[in-house]
Amino acid sequence: MLLEIRTDVFRKGPVKFHEGLNVVMGDENATNSIGKSTLLMIIDFAFGGGSLLEYNKDLVDELEHHYYFFTFCFGGETFYFRRGTNDPDLVYQCLDNFTPENAMGIEEYRTVLKVAYALDLDDISFRSLVGLYMRIWGKENNDVHRPLHVVKNLPASECVNNLIKTFDKYSEIRALIEELARKEGEHTSLKRAFKNRIVPKIGKRQHQANAERIVQMEHEIEEIKISLAKFATNIGELVNREVLELKVQKDRLLESKLFVESKLVRIRANLQNNRHIKSKHFDGVRNFFPEVNEDRLAEVEEFHSKLVGLLRSELKSSESELQAQLERLVAEISETDFRIGQILKTVDQPTIVVDRVYNLANSLNVARNENQLFDTAEKFKEEVKDLKGRLSSGKEKVLNLVQQQINDELRRIVTLVYGVDRKSPRLELRENNYSYEVYEDTGTGTAYAALIALDIAVFLLTKLPAIAHDSFLYKNIENDSVARLFKLYVTTTKQSFVAIDEIEKYGEETILLLQSKCVLQLSNDEVLFIKDWRKKK
Repeated sequence: MLLEIRTDVFRKGPVKFHEGLNVVMGDENATNSIGKSTLLMIIDFAFGGGSLLEYNKDLVDELEHHYYFFTFCFGGETFYFRRGTNDPDLVYQCLDNFTPENAMGIEEYRTVLKVAYALDLDDISFRSLVGLYMRIWGKENNDVHRPLHVVKNLPASECVNNLIKTFDKYSEIRALIEELARKEGEHTSLKRAFKNRIVPKIGKRQHQANAERIVQMEHEIEEIKISLAKFATNIGELVNREVLELKVQKDRLLESKLFVESKLVRIRANLQNNRHIKSKHFDGVRNFFPEVNEDRLAEVEEFHSKLVGLLRSELKSSESELQAQLERLVAEISETDFRIGQILKTVDQPTIVVDRVYNLANSLNVARNENQLFDTAEKFKEEVKDLKGRLSSGKEKVLNLVQQQINDELRRIVTLVYGVDRKSPRLELRENNYSYEVYEDTGTGTAYAALIALDIAVFLLTKLPAIAHDSFLYKNIENDSVARLFKLYVTTTKQSFVAIDEIEKYGEETILLLQSKCVLQLSNDEVLFIKDWRKKK
């Protein structure tokens, strides 16, 4: 347990603590900013918390960097630690005079505390266990309607899981959670491989087509295995059919070749015989018709020369195209002849059988692999679905158990505080959410009383080592109820830390109880620190 906190900036020296209830008391005027909440924050700091400097930024501004020294007692042995504001993530284990000895990170320090408090809860960290139940002004865990939220933006499912872990019931569903995470990871990896085209992805239709092809190919391969000789006798038929198709193709090519050659011959003849009319060809005309217009004859000769030039250009172009077409046809005929020759060469050789079996085997493996990947993905989906169902069922049983334990304890607490006729708050846990309220009673005081009652219920039912409640929680609760609530804190030797003021209104019995449990009295004139920065400088 926590025995002492000391620092050079405390006005009254070290604050010493004891088993059970520890009270930080304010004055009768409920004076603000005297250090009650801050001391609770420093207690949280001693328990590995990180809220002190986050919500009390003025500490360093006003007091400069300083150290806090914590003394704990576990199993009769005393331990000393030092944690500073300059580097809060570093903690020193010290000698009994607080001389620093062994340095450790904040997570290691929290682990040390978890082990020292014998919290054999493997599934929850020390801070996840303790931090929620340190209800101090400034922190985000004081929503009376969301009391399991240590911070506002935490998923409700994580809050529910933390409560299960606090009750040490998580081990009952851990195996299912781990198996589900593993299966979802494998499924995600396969989907990523599909998406990145590392492995082929097919749909149900292709899967069915593959299944049919697999049957066919397996049947054909089996036939080959059983009767290779029979398969070999069919080679001739197989070859004849393919050779016939190639011969028909060759005939078409030869016919096209003949047609192109004929056109090419005609064009070349035209090019060979085509001549334009020259002037000397008109000499005979002049002999018979001396009066002929020689200028007109010259024009005819010029026109005819131009026309012939155009025709020869077109004929030359057609000749080039036909020559290229003829060369392609000759190449195709040559390729067809080669293929026919290759096929005919295999008639008396078994290579065609080997090639067929090889191709079948490859196609069969591709189809099988595609279907196997599809089946694996479908299996993952079914397994994930099944695991989610089993986890949901198992978690529901655990949640019902935890919920019943808490609600029974809440009923007991409310009966002690208010009597049998008062309605008690009810916690309802679901897999990914929860609710907490007093039905048909929405009063502020009732809500805060319900929050305190929930903490005390969990405190008494679990291994939770400490809780802290700030004075604002009690402000709206009726006085008699507050007085009875304090009697609950002292039913256990586990440490609770409470800040309270205006104690006179709670009655003589409660005054005596609080005074006997008081670890520090603060007032307007006796503030926590050596410096009071409420006043103007």
